[in-house]
Amino acid sequence: MFPELTIRLKFPWLCPNVNPLFLYFAFCLQVHGRLFYHLSTYNLIWVMVAVVLCRAQGLVVTQDEKERLNTPASLRCSLQTDQEVLIVTWQKVKATSPENMVTFSKNHGVVVQPTYKDRVNITHPGLRNTTLTFWNTTLEDEGCYMCLFNIFGSGKISGEACLTLYVQPTVSLHYKFFEDHLNLTCSATARPAPVISWKVAGSGIENSTESVSHPNGTTSVTSILQVKDPESYVGREVICEVLHLGTVTDVRETVSKGFWFSVPLLLSILSLVILLVLISILLYWKRRWNQDRGESSQEYKEGNKLNDVLSRFGGHLKILVRGWQWYVLFVFSKIRT
Repeated sequence: MFPELTIRLKFPWLCPNVNPLFLYFAFCLQVHGRLFYHLSTYNLIWVMVAVVLCRAQGLVVTQDEKERLNTPASLRCSLQTDQEVLIVTWQKVKATSPENMVTFSKNHGVVVQPTYKDRVNITHPGLRNTTLTFWNTTLEDEGCYMCLFNIFGSGKISGEACLTLYVQPTVSLHYKFFEDHLNLTCSATARPAPVISWKVAGSGIENSTESVSHPNGTTSVTSILQVKDPESYVGREVICEVLHLGTVTDVRETVSKGFWFSVPLLLSILSLVILLVLISILLYWKRRWNQDRGESSQEYKEGNKLNDVLSRFGGHLKILVRGWQWYVLFVFSKIRT
């Protein structure tokens, strides 16, 4: 096994940045212990050598962060060493090569590259503890970043911290009755994409899910349950569960068939109202005609003729209105069932 792999596999938590020269020295000590000494103090000596080497090189402590999109965010690096640090540099990790963002030194202070002007800054300038702050995160800011400590006489020691941006889920749950089935629809929009599940008991249920990505980085996931026996779910509670970044959000809805207006029913009611208005107008004019009829017999006869006509027309209207009433009741009963 190669010396560098040996020490990294044996003590990865102690020594992430070890000079190859020191690795060879430690490897020789390991071989010497195997050939000549098989004592119980061997492991103790090995640990002491690794600790000394790590202290000489320095240990960079970082932590990955998760922040909401379009809000401020910060990444931190801490160097555990007593050596003299000359300059601290933050870089963005890219596929081709790291890109310099901002540097800090005692002589020049904080220097931000033009590309990142008004976007980032070192808010806690220090040569051993440094904080990179994003004023208002965008989709371009998601990724990993390196903090480099340039140490006098030892070169550079680096650490890496990653920033993950998220959007809290927006959840909606609704249902709709059809003639032969019931649709339960649960939708959630978030970043990263949420996962939808249901707490619904019963048989004859079909589930379909679709996802749509949006330009703002969020993803909408829609899950539709098609229930073959809609009547059995009236009065029951359905639960939609949305899993996002380890947190589960429950949305509950009680299925109620209720009552709604359909187009035929609305037209029927409107027609009935119009007929009632016409009947009222005809009856009003009939009464006025009887009150204002003239004294002459001719006028009286003409009034009787008109009265007969109105009476007959009114009888026909009554029959028509009664028919419309029966039709409305029939439509209403169909909708209720």
